[in-house]
Amino acid sequence: MAIFVTGDTHGELSMSRFSGKKWIIGKSLTKQDFLIIAGDFGSIFYPVQTGTEKWWLAWLENKPWTTLFVDGNHENHETLNLLPREVRYGGIVGKVSDSVYHLRRGEIYEICGKKILAFGGAQSIDREHRIDGVSWWKEEIPNHRDMENCLDNLEKHQYSVDIIIAHQCPLTMARIMGCKRGFDMREADPTCKMLEHIVTTCTFSDYYCGHWHLNEDMGKYHFLYTNIVAI
Repeated sequence: MAIFVTGDTHGELSMSRFSGKKWIIGKSLTKQDFLIIAGDFGSIFYPVQTGTEKWWLAWLENKPWTTLFVDGNHENHETLNLLPREVRYGGIVGKVSDSVYHLRRGEIYEICGKKILAFGGAQSIDREHRIDGVSWWKEEIPNHRDMENCLDNLEKHQYSVDIIIAHQCPLTMARIMGCKRGFDMREADPTCKMLEHIVTTCTFSDYYCGHWHLNEDMGKYHFLYTNIVAI
């Protein structure tokens, strides 16, 4: 049993990162192994499922591993919230298919002997160019219930987890990344503030996130895009 994490896919599951030549180990995995996408999964995006989405979800279902994902900002949050829910890996998941599951905000899962806190969501910087209910949903930003669920679950686990997998990063890291990339972070993503509170409330060994479209390690913070890493 093994866990791998990668960054945003935006519904483009055909990207070379998953090819047998690029990710050789993927061919030898089983359904007891897990690939976690750190937000912007994007394969359940359109209000009415397209033939392309249906094809790629079937493609993913037929892969040898089990796929899990936290939600990002470029998601159809309305559809994700309507997925049938069940308890799996010690937390509540949204079921897409028999081997594709949405890891919900604030849930703590026990996978391959590791406690993993999931916390999806982020604010879209391009939201002004998107259409409400068609290509953008206000639920992209976590709400008070998401945060309370997270803190309640952390209390149950004595405020200690092994891994945090999110889409966005905490405020301190966002300011560092913003400076490096020339972004103005004075109007910070509210999600960053929530995540800052989370990381100062609990202990953890490693933090993985997507969103920034880069592959870079900064101490225990790991920013992922096309890389697939084992944890």
